[in-house]
Amino acid sequence: MEKSRLLNKRVSIAGIHIERASAVPLHLQIAAYLRSCILQGIFPAGTQFLGSRETARELGCSRTVVLTAWDLLYAEGYLESTPRGGVKVASVTAAHARPVPAASAAGASTGGTTAHISARWRSLLASEYETNWASEFAPGAPDISHFPFREWSRLLRQSWQNPRHPDCLDLPPQGHPSLRREIANFLGSVRGLVCTPDEVVVTSGTSGALDVCSRMILDPGDEVWVEEPGFVEARWALTAAGARLVPIPVDDQGLRVSEGIRRAPRAKLIVVTPSHQYPLGVSMGLERRLELLDWANKNDLRIIEDDYNSEFRHQDSMIASLRSLDREGRVIYLGTFSKIMMPSLRLGYMVADKRFVDTFAKGRARIDVHTSGIGQLALAEFMREGHLLRHLRRMRKVYAARRQALIDAIAAQMPNDLTVSAAATGLHLVALFTDRMRARMSDVEAATLIRQVGIHVQPLSQNHLEPPTRQGLVFGYGRLQTDDVFRLIARIATCLGSDA
Repeated sequence: MEKSRLLNKRVSIAGIHIERASAVPLHLQIAAYLRSCILQGIFPAGTQFLGSRETARELGCSRTVVLTAWDLLYAEGYLESTPRGGVKVASVTAAHARPVPAASAAGASTGGTTAHISARWRSLLASEYETNWASEFAPGAPDISHFPFREWSRLLRQSWQNPRHPDCLDLPPQGHPSLRREIANFLGSVRGLVCTPDEVVVTSGTSGALDVCSRMILDPGDEVWVEEPGFVEARWALTAAGARLVPIPVDDQGLRVSEGIRRAPRAKLIVVTPSHQYPLGVSMGLERRLELLDWANKNDLRIIEDDYNSEFRHQDSMIASLRSLDREGRVIYLGTFSKIMMPSLRLGYMVADKRFVDTFAKGRARIDVHTSGIGQLALAEFMREGHLLRHLRRMRKVYAARRQALIDAIAAQMPNDLTVSAAATGLHLVALFTDRMRARMSDVEAATLIRQVGIHVQPLSQNHLEPPTRQGLVFGYGRLQTDDVFRLIARIATCLGSDA
């Protein structure tokens, strides 16, 4: 329509298409149509519309529907009244009438789609890391085919058939009291970690706990010791908190504390996996642990202990946690049920001194409230009835057999190219390149070649912040079926040109 024609006569909106079966109310459909036409310039400022009765008659709806739509547009500033009681389009500014699509506005900026994203978030998105969750060799991925789903579903039903009224409302930010009590009992029997329920917090897994702890302890720019090579997911949470990561080398005794003191003596936090270092799998020696605790005590800083997969120790006795040696309340202990049960459960736990737990809970209540309570009651009963411990014992045997089959297959088919680490804990192992293999290719090149035959294996160098000093491949065996091991390793050996 021509602009002059629109301004000289009252306009009908009878052409609007109304979806009467839609869940969107009619008045909102009418308002959306008029708003769109005004913003696009189809109805310029000053355009007058037919009266509410005529419009309602043309649209086949009640006058109330039309008046309600107009009232909404009056309030938003799109319409205004005329002296004789009519309705016309208000003088909407050009900026409002011709909005630039979000994609175009972002594209016009030098930052592209990240124009309004913080520098630390851009740094987080820029990291290259392949998790390989769909692969037989995905590191840290558990096998859920043996999980006792019958007992678990029974307890879920029982928990929510006739729940207590308080359990349906907001839980304490520390988690449900019954689950905290069972976690304390579990850690005492499985990890030898003596703690009270008051020192336990139910979390949304290790990543969620680390995220909140990082923001609680660190200010942007604070230095943090991280293991090199190390757990990339932990680095993401620290980066998002604005930390400056300082990579500290790991040797056969774990984190080199003396090197951390040399590189970052003013660090505010230390993040370690002492019982089962990821990805190398080494355990931190007692002397190194005492050295680390001594430094933390003298410099008034916190240590986050990620007890990664330590429940699955396949040889000799269980290694005590770092927190078991802590007498000053410096260590914050993190664990998860994702590896023992299933990743989608998204439940874990934190153990810390009560003062830290209280402060954590108060802050968490302001930004996160608490972990979902749906599974907490069922998990507490699952643990109380002994199902979790029985499942853990069963899976230790399953994973130990798969680990040994993988070691045997690599030794038989790739002895000149790969040397398997001696670590006997967890759901993965590292096969380091021999000098012969390193001379031929990098671990990234090897992983790329292997991917071409449909097998995904993580290169060790992906876990380094600095140029890697070692090359190798990380083989997860949690989902690996024993009968498939030799066939898969044979394909890898052929792909890389290995000879036995």
